[in-house]
Amino acid sequence: MDHNTSKILKYKILYCIFILLLCKSSNCYPQNWPTLFMNEDIIPQNKNDLKEIEKLTQKDLSKMSEDKIREKIFNSYYFIVDFFSSTKEEVPKGWFDSRKNPENSLWTGFPPDLKRQPLKIHFPSYNLTRLAYFTSEDPYVSRLNICQGFWQQNRLQMAYDCFFFLQMDLAKDGVAISSLVRLQVNILHAFFFLYLATNEESQLLVWNAKTVPPSTQAYTEGDHYSMARVLFSYIATKVDDSVFMPKEKVDVIEPIYKEILNSPVYFKLSNKISNKKTSVTLLKDPIDTLKWIQTVMPIVYANAMTMNQGIMIWDRAFTSAYKIENYFQYFNYPQMPEESPLVVNKHINTESEIYIAPKNNTDLVAAADLFRANAMIIARDPGKALEYVSAGIFRKAHPEISALLFDISANAYFDLDLLRWARRSYSWAELYSKSFASKVPSSLLYGAESAYWSGNYDVAKNGYERFIKLIGDPKYAPWANLRLAEIAERKGENERAKVIYEQILRKFYTHEVSNDAQVRLFCLYEKKLTKNTKRVEYEKVMEKIKNARDVLKKQAKTCMLRADLTNMQDDSFKDSKLNVIQKSEMQKKAIQSYAKEFPDSEFLVLFTDRLKELELAEGTFLTSKNSCNKLIDFYSKNRKSLNKLAKSNHKYVNGLKWDSEDRLKLLRCSAFIGNISLWNELRKSEIGQDGEPLQSYFYNLSIRPSVEVALTTYLTLKKSSKSWVSKIKKIEKSSFEVTKADDFWEMLTLRELMKFDLLMSKSSENLFNNAVSQDFFKDPKLIYSSNTFCFWMLRASHQFSNNRWESIAQTKDKSIWLLLNTNLKEQKASPCESSFAKALFNVALTRPTPYLDQNILLPYLENRGFAVGSEDWLHYVQRIEKERGYQDKEVQDIYRKLLKEGKEPLVKEAAGMWIKKNLPEEADKLLW
Repeated sequence: MDHNTSKILKYKILYCIFILLLCKSSNCYPQNWPTLFMNEDIIPQNKNDLKEIEKLTQKDLSKMSEDKIREKIFNSYYFIVDFFSSTKEEVPKGWFDSRKNPENSLWTGFPPDLKRQPLKIHFPSYNLTRLAYFTSEDPYVSRLNICQGFWQQNRLQMAYDCFFFLQMDLAKDGVAISSLVRLQVNILHAFFFLYLATNEESQLLVWNAKTVPPSTQAYTEGDHYSMARVLFSYIATKVDDSVFMPKEKVDVIEPIYKEILNSPVYFKLSNKISNKKTSVTLLKDPIDTLKWIQTVMPIVYANAMTMNQGIMIWDRAFTSAYKIENYFQYFNYPQMPEESPLVVNKHINTESEIYIAPKNNTDLVAAADLFRANAMIIARDPGKALEYVSAGIFRKAHPEISALLFDISANAYFDLDLLRWARRSYSWAELYSKSFASKVPSSLLYGAESAYWSGNYDVAKNGYERFIKLIGDPKYAPWANLRLAEIAERKGENERAKVIYEQILRKFYTHEVSNDAQVRLFCLYEKKLTKNTKRVEYEKVMEKIKNARDVLKKQAKTCMLRADLTNMQDDSFKDSKLNVIQKSEMQKKAIQSYAKEFPDSEFLVLFTDRLKELELAEGTFLTSKNSCNKLIDFYSKNRKSLNKLAKSNHKYVNGLKWDSEDRLKLLRCSAFIGNISLWNELRKSEIGQDGEPLQSYFYNLSIRPSVEVALTTYLTLKKSSKSWVSKIKKIEKSSFEVTKADDFWEMLTLRELMKFDLLMSKSSENLFNNAVSQDFFKDPKLIYSSNTFCFWMLRASHQFSNNRWESIAQTKDKSIWLLLNTNLKEQKASPCESSFAKALFNVALTRPTPYLDQNILLPYLENRGFAVGSEDWLHYVQRIEKERGYQDKEVQDIYRKLLKEGKEPLVKEAAGMWIKKNLPEEADKLLW
């Protein structure tokens, strides 16, 4: 070999090595099986197992025989079969870092949920493909052989007529429904109907139950299917199986049994969804009736089970499923092939339908468990579904049946958000059969989804990548790509994430996940965009996602807001026209505008620290606005920060200070609100002498209240003030404007007097309110000039005489009192006056006077009527009866109306007894 040739060969070798390394680093090769496996999927049986499992890798599994893998899974599953006790303390969905770290969530977002679509599984009905003449001297069986002959010759109208008249004669002759003859005819008749439905034979003339000539009405395929279903269900659930069950194991007719399992047909409700037609052939030799029934009976049960799923008659279906399970132990069945019981369409996707086609007894029984498990998933009873899953797995049927059972259990866990268990079950489904994922790719997708939401990103990544390589599903491939990009972001691989997001926007722009990709890209690129470009891009994003999830709008707006706030911060240090409060408000308003648009935004927490800083500017702002409650609350929470602020400028806004004018407003606010501890603290400072000696009045009422001090203060303030009523009303509104008024301390003392009145003891209250009421009875109309006066009088009202109550009643027209007693709107508008109205009504009931009866009580009772106010009317009539006697016409009329119109049973009973006693001549008439 010359030098040049050697050199070229060396370069070729180096090139090959380079290509191999490149392929390895860029996932050149397809994803190796298994995909969803984690070491926790194999549960150790002992200490030695534990050591082996800890070292087990996907590579080790890929080299292991499938039987060995299935044995490990079976033992693991057997060990944890108590599902509900094993799934306690599961980590809930959504625990991962987006929820825990909002700063990261701004970039990675809150991923959308991928909702699991129902797994569509179809179970077969089986046609009878081998007919045979029966050996019997029974005339009915001979006629049945004739019916089969017509069927085998495809003379379907004659077969139709033959079966009908045979059934009619059996019924007419009283042949027992449980007899072998009747059972045999029903079974063959059901299979004949199924044959007609399978082959879409509908143009047949039909006899009715009255045996009139056949009509031109054509039965549809659905009619034939329904009649077959009814017959199969009747046989499976109503006929005593002891008629055909042997006492010890017997053989069955092998050709018939084998042929039946190779002729499945699938129905959805009454619509046939398989394209195969059915043909029948005739066995050469005659056969025994009983042996024939014993051979076809498991298929009868299977058909009854399957056909009842469409209309969800689960009790019949489940009864048939149990009978399949019990039937096989009584017979010797032929050896059946170990073929795949799962059939799918050629072009599969995530929502592809699965057709179950068992080829042997074990698979048929396991398929019944699968049927029941799937029914319980549909019925949303996952606990029961998992019980049937266990039963099916323990039968050790075909691996693909077991894999599908694991998949169903995984779906149940997935829907319950038990994600660790869901991923494990999806993993077991994949491990049980290498070909399973290619037939049921949804198991890969939802297995990866379970791993993703559990935070197992490596497993999830493998699952999504294999899913994409396995099928080109236009609906779910974009979801897998989105997840791969999100995983890349969570791992800090932002450039890789950007590439995938851009691919999604290019290839799947109309798919819903493109909205997430659009927002993620904006947030990833946002820091590199200029101010104007950023605004233009933001508008494009918002237009794109206008109909998308709310959280995406929040995220895009948050990224934009972060950029805006940074710009405002920079502008704050350059701008000399705006004051510090305005500068602070600009940033706060931007955040508040966001909070108003998205009050429940998950990203609001990102602005918490900035808001805390900005809210230090609120001190000055709140003092200028006289927002005392907010100011004191703000000061209490930020005392240390404000003290620091007095010595330094704000971090985000240039020039903020907390000065003596702000602290003086805080002193007055603390006194106004009654924050004694803060007020005492501030009185000790240089601003504490403001308003002396008026502060002493306030202090005495606040710290050492007494009736003597209250009365002295009340009389002093009332005599000294020229605008007593207006000041009372101003205090009632708790207007903080008074904090900057010259008469602030006078107003505050008056308010403290009102507060003391509300909090004093009962004995003190009587003394004080009695003194005040004496003052107000000089001009009763003054009572309603303010709520304060009104409530003072109301609290003193228990001491009022009847004359005083009448003088209060005379302050308003009786129609107004009635309105205050009955109108909800008036009661809300005038709470104290409505309270007086109710008090007047109670006085009128318990301490009546002619005036109160006429102006307060009767208007109210008449307004309520006898139906609603029957108890009050009874109280009233019993009182006036004592004054006027039972012969008074008004008394008698009221009792009559109470009996006739009253709704309260006790009142009606009392009225009836009164009438029976005092008006016996009317009693019978009125009582009836």
